[in-house]
Amino acid sequence: MATEMVEAPAPVFRHPLGLPAGSVRAVLSLMIAVQFWLLLLLPAEKNATVPIYLYMLVGLILLFFAAHGHSIAPAGAPHPWHLPRGTFRWLILLGSVVIVGWRWYADPELLQKRLTPDAEQLWEWPFLLLSLVGGFILGWLAHHGPWRNYPWFQDIQAWLSLIAMILLAVDILWRVFINPNLEQSMRFSEWECGLVAIVSLYFGIRA
Repeated sequence: MATEMVEAPAPVFRHPLGLPAGSVRAVLSLMIAVQFWLLLLLPAEKNATVPIYLYMLVGLILLFFAAHGHSIAPAGAPHPWHLPRGTFRWLILLGSVVIVGWRWYADPELLQKRLTPDAEQLWEWPFLLLSLVGGFILGWLAHHGPWRNYPWFQDIQAWLSLIAMILLAVDILWRVFINPNLEQSMRFSEWECGLVAIVSLYFGIRA
């Protein structure tokens, strides 16, 4: 009697944290934008500028915008957080326009000062750019590997999403609420490069 061959079921693809595609990237993009907004809204007496590494992270918001209709919410799939299409894009766009416009109206010189990174940071940009591009490319290569649908790889993506969100939250607390209140601001170049690398790695792995 012939023995029938039973094929193993194909691995089921799971989005990180069980949320619709793009949900984590939406939160990460919003967290990056919120940090940008809060730095612009700090009182004039606070010694704070938008650091170079945050500009690198802002570039990932553009990737999030471009991902709609491609790797985020294809036809028939729910949108991030089950919200109407474009909710996060409009929130980030309108929030940026309102806050930058208000700061320009209230104190254009302060806006220009806040948007200009400290000269002593300029030496960091090659390392930050390498962290950004290297992290994204590494994530993109991992995403296109034969293991992309394996449970262990999807678990790694979920953990990476949590780590990226936690690191961004810690960075917001330090950069916005602690560092500006110090007599002399403190910077950690290794932390900034690591943060950019991990966040861009997640964006690349979900591209």
